[in-house]
Amino acid sequence: MRPKVSIIIPTYNRSELLGRALDSVMSQGFDDFEVLVIDGARSQSTRELVRSYGDGRLRYVPQRGRGIANARNLGVLKARGKFIAFLDDDDRWRDDKLERQLEFFKELPENYGLVYTAFTYYHLEKGRILGIKRPKASGNVYRYLLRDNITGTSTIMVRRECFKRAGLFRESFPTCEDWDMWLRMSKRCLFGAVDQPLVDYSIHSGQFSFARYLTGRYRMIEEHGDIRDNPRILSYHLLQIGLLKVFGGDRRGVEDILRAFRLNPLMRGNLTDVLGSVLDVRTKIYILKFLGRL
Repeated sequence: MRPKVSIIIPTYNRSELLGRALDSVMSQGFDDFEVLVIDGARSQSTRELVRSYGDGRLRYVPQRGRGIANARNLGVLKARGKFIAFLDDDDRWRDDKLERQLEFFKELPENYGLVYTAFTYYHLEKGRILGIKRPKASGNVYRYLLRDNITGTSTIMVRRECFKRAGLFRESFPTCEDWDMWLRMSKRCLFGAVDQPLVDYSIHSGQFSFARYLTGRYRMIEEHGDIRDNPRILSYHLLQIGLLKVFGGDRRGVEDILRAFRLNPLMRGNLTDVLGSVLDVRTKIYILKFLGRL
């Protein structure tokens, strides 16, 4: 019998954190699920960790280290559930996360294909919450996703059929592959949002590379004509990128800022959004990480 939910957890040599993530799954009040642990390192320790739970709902899937987008795609292709949920190996769920999302899906029309939730930024080393990221939009969220990635992948539950319409994660993206996926999916289905934080998104040292993030961000501009060819939206991205660069000590960010103002001299439709973005908890955390303060 097929499970109701397939949970996809990509991992790479992080057994201790993976155990924390798996514990949060196994403590869910809803239990009709399967878990696909996609192991890019093909490590014995990860295989043994999965087996140690002694639970047939957990499936160990070796992967040849082709990155997180490939791992998620492999999970989607192997998933048997009607719904797919994602969990990064360094994050964890609250114990009512799956139940709350499934109940919300029951209340929504069929054209809602994805439900995401608020989440906390949790500092692993300090053991404390740094802030809460709440949903920015619901329903038709395409115009919001053109400007910002409004959610985190570990919060998402999506109808499996949506991938048939939107395609899979694009493995050529160095970062922002999740943002690209949800933007494409938002053109084909509506999004629901749960305002309660049901996920702890972990902040820890060595988490991501600023340079790789910017490469992915520029790739978003290149691949999406509704960003690239719209002066207001493009100027928003360049202004945000430029400010992040400057805060991170990269003076070349001034070039992006100047280009943003050339595209939209009065910043019509952008100043409020950019200021809101700069004050957003996610941006604050990114800046602190870039400065080596987290």
